[in-house]
Amino acid sequence: MMRCEISIRSAKEEDFPPLCELYCKSVRCNREGFVQDLNYHGCLIAKTRSWRERGGDMLVAHEAGTLVAMGALAPCERGKVELCKLHVDLLRQGRGIGRLMVERLIVLAQEQGFDEVMLHVTTTQIAAVKLYRSVGFQAASEELFETKVFDKPARFPTLHMRLSLRGSASAA
Repeated sequence: MMRCEISIRSAKEEDFPPLCELYCKSVRCNREGFVQDLNYHGCLIAKTRSWRERGGDMLVAHEAGTLVAMGALAPCERGKVELCKLHVDLLRQGRGIGRLMVERLIVLAQEQGFDEVMLHVTTTQIAAVKLYRSVGFQAASEELFETKVFDKPARFPTLHMRLSLRGSASAA
């Protein structure tokens, strides 16, 4: 069996259409994990540009010329960055691509001088929680996130996690 190599890099303009397609498909496939109203999330292209102005970025993974995963760093409060928008194409999940993305995002956060990486994940995303724990993220708090989706109440049990980058030569 021929194994294709995964390449990870900062998203380019030509990546935005397939990136947005992957994001929409991923959100729609996980009704318990994400707010399904895509307008709620905002424009990924505008968010990426804003994150880059503050030291963050949107990374993409390609395999054989096809965009197969994405993940971002969204700077927030001083010295802290949020790991977010981590999505792997459904047909390629379980092959370690998500782990590669997370590890690369952690290295990028270190290179950009952030002290801590934070994230939140719904507790229904068991594989994602396991991945984050395996690379060193620790639970910080839990909450029941309540919002409206298409004008109807929605609840998402959410786990907030963090990874300190201070004093470690390599967290990934």
